[in-house]
Amino acid sequence: MVTIIQNRKSTSICFRVCLVLALIFLTCEKNPSGPEAESGYSVDFEFIWETVDKYYPFLDFKQIDWDSIHSTYSPQVENATIHTLESIFVKLLGELKDGHANVYNAEGYPVYAYKIPRKEKDKDAFDISVVRRYLGKDFKQSDNLFWYEILPDSIGYVYCSRFSGVRDEYEKFDIILDEMKNTRGLIFDIRHNGGGNNISAYYFIKRMISSALEGVTWSRKGGGWYPVETYYPEGNFQYTKPTVLLVNGVCYSSAEGFANLCKKISHVTVIGDTTGGGGGVPEVFTMPKSKLKFGVPTRCQMRYDGQHIEWDGIPPDILVPQSREDIVANQDKQLEYAIKLLRETSRL
Repeated sequence: MVTIIQNRKSTSICFRVCLVLALIFLTCEKNPSGPEAESGYSVDFEFIWETVDKYYPFLDFKQIDWDSIHSTYSPQVENATIHTLESIFVKLLGELKDGHANVYNAEGYPVYAYKIPRKEKDKDAFDISVVRRYLGKDFKQSDNLFWYEILPDSIGYVYCSRFSGVRDEYEKFDIILDEMKNTRGLIFDIRHNGGGNNISAYYFIKRMISSALEGVTWSRKGGGWYPVETYYPEGNFQYTKPTVLLVNGVCYSSAEGFANLCKKISHVTVIGDTTGGGGGVPEVFTMPKSKLKFGVPTRCQMRYDGQHIEWDGIPPDILVPQSREDIVANQDKQLEYAIKLLRETSRL
């Protein structure tokens, strides 16, 4: 009887010892030692901070004290989890006040912290459904990319919603421009065009110039200036009749580069409101530990007058403000002004 009790005690002690050892093992697995455990996600924070410090072209222009921002955000990352990391980094890049700076979420969509002031002002000051009232019932549409029609008095109208940069886009534009060939004037509308690919903008420019057009200056922080590109006419004909380009505060990025080039074309008049002010070209980087992706501009584009497109935007040749109240009233004052100007210019 005594032997049985002692065996049971020995078994119980062994079980407890094994249980303690198992718990120690599991604890070690959950809290590994070494450099990676000690740093948490600080390695990702340092990667973002150093990338911006090395490549971001607007720190001096915007007078951003990037060193002090390091001191502010570094402690936040030390205790961050993968679930809180994204919001911290979004706020960090939000300090740049740049509409191109973002962090990609788990679904692969970019998340922005900065709200572009002129975009916020004009976001409800344009609606393609109001434009349709001026085009009539038979307006043409091409894949939610172009809306177009020939208005009374032989004035062409083309709305471009984005610059996609695919060859199919150029071919569609060529077809549309062929229809506009015999018009007396053209309205090219890029209001609410948030940009996309510069190549599209360059191609459209080449269809509107009859001689070489020198491009604008690009620069990279610490890397000097890029050679200025020259654009040459392309396509089976060039549209050189009186043209109006319509812009507003929601025009951004490559749409602003397009507007900047148009201001150097003698037969084009830019009408509307100042564009959003996105002069950077972003690149996408991958963080070393979390593998989250983020985008930040690494080069910038300047205006022809030497000022920044970033924040400053492209001012129109003729300012025609438009508000949400105008749209609610089913009126497009900017389009009306463009039609009136072309009628007068072409002596209709």
